[in-house]
Amino acid sequence: MNKSVIKFFDKLIVVLLGFVGLSSIVYSCAKYGMIAPEYEINGVVTDKTNAKPIQNIRVIHQEYKDMGDTIYTSPQGIYVFKSWFAPTSVHLKFEDIDSNANGGEFETQEIDVKITEADLVKKGRRNKTADKYLKIQNIQLEHKNKALLINYITSKRKSISSHRH
Repeated sequence: MNKSVIKFFDKLIVVLLGFVGLSSIVYSCAKYGMIAPEYEINGVVTDKTNAKPIQNIRVIHQEYKDMGDTIYTSPQGIYVFKSWFAPTSVHLKFEDIDSNANGGEFETQEIDVKITEADLVKKGRRNKTADKYLKIQNIQLEHKNKALLINYITSKRKSISSHRH
């Protein structure tokens, strides 16, 4: 009986220590959070004709097919997205939604932004801090009227040159 009691307590101690160890891991993750890389994409949206910042441009950020976020540029034309996912490519769409209120109507522009190891700005310390990636993507938008005017002039030039031949 003596040996069976000792074996029982040995097993009980192992099980209890296992629970204590597991619970301390879960507690520390909940208390301090998991360490995950931080990704930031930012830039300034400006008018292509005069390089002035454009306020209230809707910037749609889409990391994955069904997941995205929307922000609006500041009065200085600045936009900032932060993420703790691990994107390699992010799709951004820039839309003028307030007509002439921000200096004219601007064409919508879409781009794909690639995030690479070259964008690593701060290497995290093992199990202490996370890596930080920073991608600066400035955008110049064209006026809608200017784009229409350029298309009109181009088509007229083609029309004139085709009549000359």
